[in-house]
Amino acid sequence: MAKIIYALSGQGRGHTSRVIAVSDELRRRGHEVVFCCGGTAQEILEAKGEPVLPVPALRQVMQSNEVQPWQTIRYNWKTVLNTRAITARLTDVFREEQADLLINDFEAFSHRAAARMGLPAISFNHQQVVTETRYELPRRYWVNAQLTGLAIRLIAPAKAAHILLSSFFFPPLRHPAHTTLVAPIIRPAVQTLAPRRGEHVLVYYNQTAGAEHVVETLRQVDASFILYNFDAPADPARYPNLTFKEPCLDGFLDDLASSRAVLCTAGFTLISEALFLNKPLLVVPNRGIFEQTINALFLEREGLGKAIIDRPLTALDVEDFLDRGVAYEARLARRDACGNEAAVACIEAVLREVAPSALAPARTSNGRATAPALAASVEKAP
Repeated sequence: MAKIIYALSGQGRGHTSRVIAVSDELRRRGHEVVFCCGGTAQEILEAKGEPVLPVPALRQVMQSNEVQPWQTIRYNWKTVLNTRAITARLTDVFREEQADLLINDFEAFSHRAAARMGLPAISFNHQQVVTETRYELPRRYWVNAQLTGLAIRLIAPAKAAHILLSSFFFPPLRHPAHTTLVAPIIRPAVQTLAPRRGEHVLVYYNQTAGAEHVVETLRQVDASFILYNFDAPADPARYPNLTFKEPCLDGFLDDLASSRAVLCTAGFTLISEALFLNKPLLVVPNRGIFEQTINALFLEREGLGKAIIDRPLTALDVEDFLDRGVAYEARLARRDACGNEAAVACIEAVLREVAPSALAPARTSNGRATAPALAASVEKAP
């Protein structure tokens, strides 16, 4: 079977949870997987006992729930200037690994090393939905879309053997011959949950600095809320409808599965997992992250929830969202919300195309199959 280097963004936990789910399935099918990353992803994987090929991690700097562009550039500048040396080192490391394929989940350096040595690469992420699909936007977002597209093209592989996108919305592909779009990757811990409708709304913001008004806003709503990643107030008696909890994966997933709805920033992973569990979403995107803005726009367009963009959340927003819960739930019940099998099928199809000695050929009516052909077969329609 094949040996695969799986490189991933080092920022946050969303990329890591998706990569672990995919790599576990690849290993179950007999493939060998070696990870390449830095930052938080490296910490998580090494804590699980995984050997990691280290690489510097680029990071977005957040403040008051908003990306700080100049601080982000300043933080990453020395690493970016060292791109050639990093790429040269990784090239030597990759040659020693003798891999058949690189899967790149929005990591900035590994695909450059792969290109140097002729190692085929799959670009597998959600971010490239911005650049590889066709969609309509309100005019006020055009500049952000163009700037974000430029940044994505600088990070994602320019000459990937195949582009594999996971998304909960399915706009038309720009290049369907070498791009596949599947439903989100859902980790097994979420797939095994039994969703039920409780009375509380789960609340999670990835950055709570600058979001202090949320606590006061929710206090005014006649509903029960469980909040994660928020500091508990000094006078909890003023907030009888709010419960503040410390981070705990099992507790968080149980509260997610038993919630009536979810209020969160518009990160792809939590949106995907909430939708898989049929939970309506009220999302407030981090300002300055266009990927979150487009997630929010499509969530609302698809009738799966409500988006509050570029302004503070109000109690009326929350009340209106909760009043529409039944309509959202009806839309949620008609969705294909898990793309794990389709994604792995596409990866194996690409392996048959670029590394035929690493994997037995696929069989079709004429005895042959190619990556684009299978990619078309697993592509999801709107």
